[in-house]
Amino acid sequence: MSQWLEWAKQLQAISQAGKTYSIDKFDLERFDQVADISHKMFAELSEQPVEKVSNLFIGESGYPTPKIDVRAGVIKDGKILLVREREDDCWTLPGGWGDVCETPTQGVVREVFEESGYVVSNPQLVAIKDRAVHPYTPPYPFHIYKMFFLCELESGEPTINIEISEIGFFSIDELPELSKGRTMKEDIEMIFEFSANPNTAVYVD
Repeated sequence: MSQWLEWAKQLQAISQAGKTYSIDKFDLERFDQVADISHKMFAELSEQPVEKVSNLFIGESGYPTPKIDVRAGVIKDGKILLVREREDDCWTLPGGWGDVCETPTQGVVREVFEESGYVVSNPQLVAIKDRAVHPYTPPYPFHIYKMFFLCELESGEPTINIEISEIGFFSIDELPELSKGRTMKEDIEMIFEFSANPNTAVYVD
């Protein structure tokens, strides 16, 4: 990961924490300036407009902590469930942001149903990965922990929606083009390995 991206994240975190705990108006102005610098750095590194980057942080307040992304591995007849994102027209394990007031397992079950129409159960944690230290692309301005679960397929039928254009099951040797910001081939391989060897230790980091 680019050291400049790491510095930009740190500046954003310092600004957000500073605005949370400071009351002096001059300090608050300085922390706003720090945030503006970090957003300009993100924009330069990602080749995105500054306004788009700044809008990502609207509503972000309080002490900055990592966001949680939950992803499900659902295997049927030796093939894994993938969904095609309309945003980039590429495929990924079903999943998304964890919601407030739900457990990680509740979140991954919800995400599978919302993105695919399938009902799953018994989520088993396979891995917790820090997105920033793995080659997901493009880089993201938030610090993100990705949680991968192996789930059991219960029922349902494929149902497309405003986010997902296609749904299907694929073997490890016939994977479509993956949405590399969400899912990498090694994530899918890891889930197949865990499915074959349930006593495998949970991967962390």
